[in-house]
Amino acid sequence: MRRRGSTPWIYRWSRPLTAGIASIGAVGTGYLTVVKLTQGTAACPTAGCDVVLSSPYATVFGLPLTLFGFLGYLSMIVFAIAPLLLTSPKKKKLRANIEQWTGLLLFLGGTAMVVFSSYLMYLLAFVIKAPCMYCIVSAVFSACLFILSIIGRYWEDIGKLLFSGLIVA
Repeated sequence: MRRRGSTPWIYRWSRPLTAGIASIGAVGTGYLTVVKLTQGTAACPTAGCDVVLSSPYATVFGLPLTLFGFLGYLSMIVFAIAPLLLTSPKKKKLRANIEQWTGLLLFLGGTAMVVFSSYLMYLLAFVIKAPCMYCIVSAVFSACLFILSIIGRYWEDIGKLLFSGLIVA
């Protein structure tokens, strides 16, 4: 039997996994954005989703907070799949360069999402006091994206990574 390269499986699959998780997150936040803009009622197993969407914390600068979540997930999809679209052997150097930059952007985006989701979970539990399944699932997705951004590739300079993450947080 012939062995495939020594690249760990998570390095090969982190970007498709990231794109998949971010796509589900984008659908959820996109749906909630439409509900908020149309002033509809969310399909939710609890009444908490509508309580959260009608709270003063549901808008930022007059726009639904879910819109920013949607844009965050959309960015993560773009960062995850950008290098995967370059399959030509002639563009190997370009792909490596894009992998390097988008890897850092995935980490920074994942850091921002997990920090902000943590704050929103605090608000959900202690200020709004209403269970919202979409919010909880989105926070779990943000944590998964953050973890995948760290373990999904080899990092040469951990100090630079930690410093960048602290600046974003």
